[in-house]
Amino acid sequence: MNLFISWSGDDSKAIAQLLKNWIPKILQAVKPYFTPSDIEKGAKWETEITKKLNECNIGIICLTSENKEKPWILFEAGALSNKLDKSKVCPLLFGLSNSDLTGPLATFQTTIFVKDEFKKLMQTINNQLGDNVLADNTFQELFDTFFPKLESDVSSILSKTNALKISPSPVRSDRDILDEILELTRRQYSVLPSKSDQYEVLDSFDESTVKSVYSKIYDYMKVHNFKLKEYSLLDDEEVYDYLSRDKEVRRLCRNSDNLKKIITQFINQ
Repeated sequence: MNLFISWSGDDSKAIAQLLKNWIPKILQAVKPYFTPSDIEKGAKWETEITKKLNECNIGIICLTSENKEKPWILFEAGALSNKLDKSKVCPLLFGLSNSDLTGPLATFQTTIFVKDEFKKLMQTINNQLGDNVLADNTFQELFDTFFPKLESDVSSILSKTNALKISPSPVRSDRDILDEILELTRRQYSVLPSKSDQYEVLDSFDESTVKSVYSKIYDYMKVHNFKLKEYSLLDDEEVYDYLSRDKEVRRLCRNSDNLKKIITQFINQ
């Protein structure tokens, strides 16, 4: 069975990597898919992600306090629910409760990362393995053996983030702030595209560009009261007019043709 693991943000990414390595220790017939290591170098992100979604039988969404409202996690949740039965899209909550969720994510059946609830999720996946299903006593033994280490590793990831949140920020001098502004300005000019690059129409786009533009489109949808999956209802010209005012979008896409291609790709997904 193929299992898709969705993430967004540093904590979610680290936890997703743990799950990718941990789940096959319990359920050997499950093959988790985790984008940072599984997409082959040079592969087109859009093509590869669609291919993997079509191959997966169930999806886990790693939700933390830093990503529960991020456009990208909402995008992948919507993509999963388009490809899979809703009961097979499983938001997994780390350091969150159900009351922390709003919008589309609140409509899914969630699992809080505590031993009993997480075990039920793994049992649900095990029950869908057909001929490869583990006997209950075998499953229980394996889960109880390996869960404490996973729980400890997840707690370590979350505790580091919590420590950073509560640590007081040092007072910075005006000189430090001015030096940082100067450095950021230099970097901005160093990454500006050359004249020839500004007019290049690209056939494909790197993942960071796609994510950034998609995030802006989700902002547009939120402002104009579109629902999560109403991509086909968008007017590409109106979306273009909205995004073309954004300096960061213009820098990433280089020219109007590239921006229009990404907008069309979003609407036709």
